[in-house]
Amino acid sequence: MLENERITLRLDSDILKLMDEFVVESREFSNRSQLARAAVSAYIETKTAGAEEGSSRRSNEVVVELPPLVLDTIAHLVDEGIYNSMSEALADCARHQFLHEEHVEAVKKDAVQQRSAMKVIPKA
Repeated sequence: MLENERITLRLDSDILKLMDEFVVESREFSNRSQLARAAVSAYIETKTAGAEEGSSRRSNEVVVELPPLVLDTIAHLVDEGIYNSMSEALADCARHQFLHEEHVEAVKKDAVQQRSAMKVIPKA
């Protein structure tokens, strides 16, 4: 495994203050370096994906704005080790909401009904 390389980055004090406030409030990053790495990666991914596909998101990626209490609750669950990341926690919530047994059965039943309603007409 390659060792991380170090770079020097000069930023205005206003930007550093914003970074520090973001690190404290987000609870996703524990220091400036983690935030900077994530920001650089996200920027490059956005630019390269946008150039290739005309979109900055993957087909299964969505942006969700959460109320602060919900965000804090999920962050707490991540901090406690119940989930590995915010993304994993949200995906699990979505699975439980949309893929519970009754819903899956209803989708299957609907698919069967649609298939049985189709008729194949042979060529004359």
